[in-house]
Amino acid sequence: MVNHQKKYLSLLIGSILGVSSACAVAQETEQTTATKKEATEQESETEVIEVRGMRSSIKESLFIKQNSIQVVDAIVAEDIGKFPDQNVAEALQRITGITITRNAGEGQNVTVRGLGGDYNVTTINGRRMASEHSSRDFNYDLIAAELLGGVEVYKSSVAQTQEGGIGSVINIKTRRPLDFDGFTLSASAKGIYEDRTKDTTPQASFLVSNTFDDGKFGALFTAVYSERTLRIDSYEGQGFYNSVTDPDLTIRQDVDGNGEFDQYVDNEWGSIIPGYVRYGNKQDTRERIGGSLALQWLPNDDVEVNFDSIYSSYETNGTESQISFVTYDESWTPGIPGVKDVGFADNGLVNKMTMFNSGAMAELLNVSRPRITETFQVGVNSKWNITDALSLNFDLSHSQSENENNGHNRYIVARGFVEEVSIDASTNNLLPDVTVSPNLDSSSPFGAHYSYNSGTGVKDRVSEFRIDGKWIPNIHWIASVDFGINIGKQTKTTAVNASKNASAFSNAGTILDSTEYDEWDIDFSAAEEINGFDLFRLPSDAVIAGNFDNFMSGEPGKHPTPWPMFDYDKLFSFYESISPEAANQLIKATPRPNDSYDVSEQTSALYLAINIEDEIYDYPYVLNLGVRAIETKVTSSGFSLNPALVNFVAADNDNPEIIKFLKDVENYQEVVEFEDSYQDVLPSFNFKLNLTDELVFRAAASKVITRPSIGNLKAWSYVNINDREYHASNPGLEPLRATQGDLALEWYFSEYGALTTAFYVKDIETFSTYGRNGTIDIDGEEFTVESHINSDAGGKIKGIEIAYQQSFTDILPAPFDGLGIQLNYTVVDSGYDQVDEDHEEFDFRERDLPFRGMSKHSYNAVIYYEKDKIQARFAYNWRDKYLTNEEDWGGVRWQADYGQLDFSASYDLTEQLNINVSANNLTNERGYAYIENEEQLAYLYRSGRLFNLGVNYRF
Repeated sequence: MVNHQKKYLSLLIGSILGVSSACAVAQETEQTTATKKEATEQESETEVIEVRGMRSSIKESLFIKQNSIQVVDAIVAEDIGKFPDQNVAEALQRITGITITRNAGEGQNVTVRGLGGDYNVTTINGRRMASEHSSRDFNYDLIAAELLGGVEVYKSSVAQTQEGGIGSVINIKTRRPLDFDGFTLSASAKGIYEDRTKDTTPQASFLVSNTFDDGKFGALFTAVYSERTLRIDSYEGQGFYNSVTDPDLTIRQDVDGNGEFDQYVDNEWGSIIPGYVRYGNKQDTRERIGGSLALQWLPNDDVEVNFDSIYSSYETNGTESQISFVTYDESWTPGIPGVKDVGFADNGLVNKMTMFNSGAMAELLNVSRPRITETFQVGVNSKWNITDALSLNFDLSHSQSENENNGHNRYIVARGFVEEVSIDASTNNLLPDVTVSPNLDSSSPFGAHYSYNSGTGVKDRVSEFRIDGKWIPNIHWIASVDFGINIGKQTKTTAVNASKNASAFSNAGTILDSTEYDEWDIDFSAAEEINGFDLFRLPSDAVIAGNFDNFMSGEPGKHPTPWPMFDYDKLFSFYESISPEAANQLIKATPRPNDSYDVSEQTSALYLAINIEDEIYDYPYVLNLGVRAIETKVTSSGFSLNPALVNFVAADNDNPEIIKFLKDVENYQEVVEFEDSYQDVLPSFNFKLNLTDELVFRAAASKVITRPSIGNLKAWSYVNINDREYHASNPGLEPLRATQGDLALEWYFSEYGALTTAFYVKDIETFSTYGRNGTIDIDGEEFTVESHINSDAGGKIKGIEIAYQQSFTDILPAPFDGLGIQLNYTVVDSGYDQVDEDHEEFDFRERDLPFRGMSKHSYNAVIYYEKDKIQARFAYNWRDKYLTNEEDWGGVRWQADYGQLDFSASYDLTEQLNINVSANNLTNERGYAYIENEEQLAYLYRSGRLFNLGVNYRF
């Protein structure tokens, strides 16, 4: 690494010396240089546009797109604290090539040009932003939209921008005080009504900004607070019969009624009905507190100093109450010989059944996964115009994000029984009809079964130092030369907590009734027989009535009536009354240091770019040629098995081939630290040709990378004795590398209108996958090494983006002259390269499946009206189905296509006071997923509508 650092340092020193020599020449031609500098500054400075209203925000976003050398799309806030959507992710989905995933109906993560998660880089004011996500993905619901001035999505690369995003670099921009003319005060307040919870919650924000010392110093402060409740009604199906992958997942029947499955009767069938049929009611509360502080100082004409900071605290706290029915027999289920009234579809698969006796089991589950997050970024930036020809920009920043979780995730299961459970999937509805007889209530008997507490705390820290320089040479066709250095470090720390034995109180504490726990004082008096099974019966105060009604409203079919739920604190007290040691040592989540890890990446980057401006046959063009060189050093630390400590003994003297560990695997684990590094040189080419003042042609090409998933770099290993496999981490995993290209034609026929189209290709050289990675000798035994590796096969993405927007102000007569439209459509296709037939781990790619999370088709349609004091907008967003799992239980899992209609409107009561209203998901759409085909429904949810009524004040 030292040699590489010396090489990069020499390159930087050489560049600076070259710049110094050029400065001497520049001083001799000061007048020419000053003239060129003035022209360049006029081009580089953003046109001053006071963004007030939808048309003005469209105007500025088109201005950014038209004048950028990169392929870029932008969203600009309509006014102070007035982002066009409730959520940054939901605003981004309006851009061509971008689709989103939702968390309980709210936009959270984005996919750009078919690539999501690890493939995109998120920055705030050009600085990498830490994320509480355990991977490289970024949760956009962390940042309150009221804090933002705009978002820019860079789809092609230049040397100056952060590396790491094969999909895109998404830059979130906050406001600065000198953007405003003197004192500015803006405040908003609204009530949010959720039609499934029937609750109304508050949201408020304000911004205050002022300038001092004749506009040389400014300060801006923004704060936002919001609460929200939500309710999600859902259905889930797990485990589908598949004659190839899951031929044993079948329905059997006790024909002769003796309580056992018949052995010699043809009564075993595949089933459309999944192995687990589950319904859920989730009720959540969400609280967000955010703020930003910006200071700006212009001590003289050649120096500018900026301080930027942003903070967000986001907490979600909810519980999902579920009821589940098991329709097949496994060792961990009680067995279901009680099956009758079996019906069949035309394909011979079971589509109707009634379970009775011991088969009529109804498991109750309480599931909760709260998020307690804090995220902030601080940065200091200084711009220095050293001479008329040379300027430097220094930037220092730190960002941190933490998801605090000490083990407060819950997955609690209790067993109950009824007389009959009927499941009928023969209807034309998406969901089966489910009838429970009699209905469960809080007085029904329930037995303890499974209590798993867990949680992974994540802490992410990013620190960066950047120097960016610009030199304007005395060459008429060179507009500028950009150069710089970027040094950064990111460390992601995870702390795992989990129950040691979640089944400690299952089956009336059978596990506890062993010599291992002889010293514990265990009270078995609460055990009793419930429907033929020995269980610890839950006390009546631990079971409470369900607190919801109108379950699955809007979804055709018969659904279970509200079922009971648990009071977890009283349930845990019950466990402590049986055995304090078992409750606190086996059920309560405790730290698991052997499963925790740190991954750190230190990056050193140099870049050099030349910006050329000239003409081809009187057609003006701009050409950016750049190169970015990066070295990445990876350090991974955590507990890992040390093969040198392992000893084996024969488990069977008659069969010495069978081996086992002498001790528990933990005795062979120790804290280890792995280090590795890799280098990349990334050239980039961006060309823009002005065919007319309105018509722009673009071409771009670049080499790009995406660094490996954080989870694939963690320190860990274990031995699978039976299969002779040694599974280990691979901190030396290389990044995903790709070559990408863009061709675009853009027609800007007015300040508010454009017709643009783009064609893009991404050729990904290799993917990270799990497979064979050599062999290792452990105590004289040869084991195959299995780890994440860079495969020999890559893939390609090809897409077309078309966007059209127009204001009809000068076309339609009043009052229709306030109308305007925004339309865009994206089609994207993907495929994997051919693979070596010897690599079984690549089999799923031979099925001609697309990339995960990629919808082939997506479109947006917005109709807006803005005139005088009125604004209104209808926005419809639709995306095609997309793959979520190639190898789910029963086959390939798909998320079905989804479309949503949103509405917003506002009215200016005075120049300062505005009243506004909005509605999300007007048509009350549901989302759902399926395995292989829509008959095998895996998940369906209904989140309802969201209505907002508020006022904005600006002074």
